Amino acid sequence: MVLRNALYNMLGLGLPLAIAVVAIPALISSLGEANFGILTIIWAVVSYFGLFDLGLGRAVTQQVATAVAAKRHHELGAIVGTSSLLMLALGLLSGMLMAGAAPLIANQLADQGHQAEVAGAFYWMALAMPAIVLTSGYRGILEAMGRFGIINIIRFPMGVFTFVGPLAAVWTGNARLDIIAAILCAGRVVACAIHAHFALRAVPDVHGHGAYDRALLRPLLGMGGWMSVSNIVSPLMSYIDRFMLGFAASAAAVAYYATPQELILRIGIVPGALAAVLFPMFAANTATAAPGQDDARHVWRYSLMIFVMMLPLTAGLMIFARPLLAMWISPDFSARAAAILQIMAVAALASGLAQVPYSMLQGQGRADITGKLHLAEFPIYVALLYVLVMHYGAEGAAWAWLLRITGDMVALYCLNGLNIRTRLDVDSVQSAAPVQK
Repeated sequence: MVLRNALYNMLGLGLPLAIAVVAIPALISSLGEANFGILTIIWAVVSYFGLFDLGLGRAVTQQVATAVAAKRHHELGAIVGTSSLLMLALGLLSGMLMAGAAPLIANQLADQGHQAEVAGAFYWMALAMPAIVLTSGYRGILEAMGRFGIINIIRFPMGVFTFVGPLAAVWTGNARLDIIAAILCAGRVVACAIHAHFALRAVPDVHGHGAYDRALLRPLLGMGGWMSVSNIVSPLMSYIDRFMLGFAASAAAVAYYATPQELILRIGIVPGALAAVLFPMFAANTATAAPGQDDARHVWRYSLMIFVMMLPLTAGLMIFARPLLAMWISPDFSARAAAILQIMAVAALASGLAQVPYSMLQGQGRADITGKLHLAEFPIYVALLYVLVMHYGAEGAAWAWLLRITGDMVALYCLNGLNIRTRLDVDSVQSAAPVQK
């Protein structure tokens, strides 16, 4: 079941990668390196703000998975109804924040003649924010219910649309970032409606009991609070490098950096596909199994699985980075970006391995551990990134990314091991306690 669902995720996330391989060179050629760099920043901003749900997306997954495992189906409707209203409100708030920041971002990234176009692009994506945030919640419900087949039937065409939409605009003579953003906005709204339809059908009795329940605010927000720290800080660390490069160097430098990074992020679908299945499984196990039971075995089993899947991919990228980029983009682009791709390939392996302890900690309700870790990492990473970018440009940003991800992986395994030991100690104490008559 785990491998089958992970395969569904890999296909849903991986098949659009074939479209990206063709689309990215065409977009670079049509938009120019500077505008394509801004487009990658738009993608990054949308991905980051899409997590502006206070961790409710993952909290809902855990709550629904736990309720189903414990056969408390009567709670599901209220969980879905309350969380949907909360995520709608947060989506509206995130949209307003993006709209307010649009002129400032445009002034920093674009020249005088293109600032209105870039600001317009961010206004369109701000309009899509409620749909983007709600989609993460509805997808979380489907994950908790084990409907990974449906998730990826939806995911594949939407992933293709992310690249085909901008290409369609370019090929019809509308190579403007605001028009591209309007097309992407429409796609996000459609995706939200489709996810909502299938999520509400998947949850038993949700139509009769989907009302807002104030009593659920505290558990949902409490559980989601620390998840939101990771959901906000971790992606911020993943994308702040593009902004720093854009401000310190140029939009063209962002293109040389972001193109290898986009390739690496797409390869991250392999461990991500497995982690998406593991998270609700770990949450369900917490509700039905004894504390600490089989936790260590699961960690090493699934870590080895990710290592075996990722090693050939990352080794191949390190060895063939230069000819791959030369064939994909151009020899000149390869000369500037090959070293960045090689550094990021090592980071991809470390990032993949980190998915297992991360999923286990959050699935067991210890999102406070991952949240505190990311809060501690953030200022260290920003300082390191600034120093390396100022001295070594895009390649320095890649080294900072590698050091941050490797340190994060080591810390997660250590912290997860300590959490497993604590759970086992508590279980031993409770088992040894005399039964009260």
